[in-house]
Amino acid sequence: MSAPAQALGAPAKPSGLRAFFGLDLLDNRYPALHGLRVLAIVTVVQYHVTWIFWGEQGIPLDRGFVDRSLSIFFGMDLFFLLSGFLIGSILLRSLQKNGTQDLRRFYLRRVLRTFPSYYVVLTTLALALPLTATQRAHLPYEYTYLTNFVSLHRPDIIMFWGWSLSLEEQFYLTVPLLFFVLHRLRSERARFWLLGALFFAALVVRLVIYFRYRPWNDFILYGALYFRTHTRFDTLVAGILLAFLHQRHGEAVGRFLARPFHRALLAIPALTCLWLLLNPAMFGEEHVQLVHVFAWGTVTSLMYLCALPLLLHGDGWIHRGLSAPFFRRAATLGYGVYLVHIPIIDHVVLPAAKALHAKRVSLLLVWPASLAATMLISFVIGYAMHVLIEKPSLRLRERFAG
Repeated sequence: MSAPAQALGAPAKPSGLRAFFGLDLLDNRYPALHGLRVLAIVTVVQYHVTWIFWGEQGIPLDRGFVDRSLSIFFGMDLFFLLSGFLIGSILLRSLQKNGTQDLRRFYLRRVLRTFPSYYVVLTTLALALPLTATQRAHLPYEYTYLTNFVSLHRPDIIMFWGWSLSLEEQFYLTVPLLFFVLHRLRSERARFWLLGALFFAALVVRLVIYFRYRPWNDFILYGALYFRTHTRFDTLVAGILLAFLHQRHGEAVGRFLARPFHRALLAIPALTCLWLLLNPAMFGEEHVQLVHVFAWGTVTSLMYLCALPLLLHGDGWIHRGLSAPFFRRAATLGYGVYLVHIPIIDHVVLPAAKALHAKRVSLLLVWPASLAATMLISFVIGYAMHVLIEKPSLRLRERFAG
């Protein structure tokens, strides 16, 4: 969930307390994406509230509601695709402007953007919580962004939700090599063919693992396919593919999408993918696992690859709503919200929810109140982290890799 570069060409910066407490807002080249990021944050947090309440603590939520809530898992895939798109766009601009990726600047900017807050939260939790022997043994993996290659069971890891951050950091390590290869190819068609082949390679890996080691328990299949870099890189490659399409052919795509019929040609497959994601049993319960193999990366990517150009080249009420200034401010705090929302659920919201449930308060009220409280407290802490950790780090970034 790392953020793009900070805004360029902004007015004169305020001074004093206003400067200290103000937000260093995200880059605003693609304003509608801020709203998407906030919606993705909400979907991820609601998923974890439901999973912890029902799956871990046994709070008796309605099973139909649980199934629907947990079917909305694809907010994380949106973060991955946006990471690929934004990083791909940055490297493409660097190649076009300077003829080089400027790897020193690229890695410095990534490190100073993502590392400080992550290490502060991880270290705080490691010092504050009683750790199991396995958690202590796995701590070096968490500090080196290898969380997604160890057990993510609660007794085995401190920040199990750090798997997505690890996957992204591993992506940052390898993407300059991919761009080196793409830059050496002679034609645009060859670049799109290579990106397309890489995109479908992740599905092939998932299918090979699925058929080679079946039959599967649902939970074991989830652990084997959902978190590992070699089975989940298709969403990131899809983001790079979208970056190439937008940077190199954006004007042509914009002209094509000016016609309502052409917009429908993208909207219909996007909505079809969404229907499949929300209804994985539509082909029968016996095929749900195989549907997941396709859904965990391929279907989600295709959905976003169809939907995002409609936003990038749109000016309708959805585009305007998602581009509202509020979303840019909220998205700026999104990284901190993601880092702290699980501890907030565990140590603040869950005890309160149990107390309310014990007093026979309806879960129809407890669940939405828990989601709202988690979001509110996480945003408050995310704001404090932005002021005290992220902004000083961003100052260093501008000094050494501006």
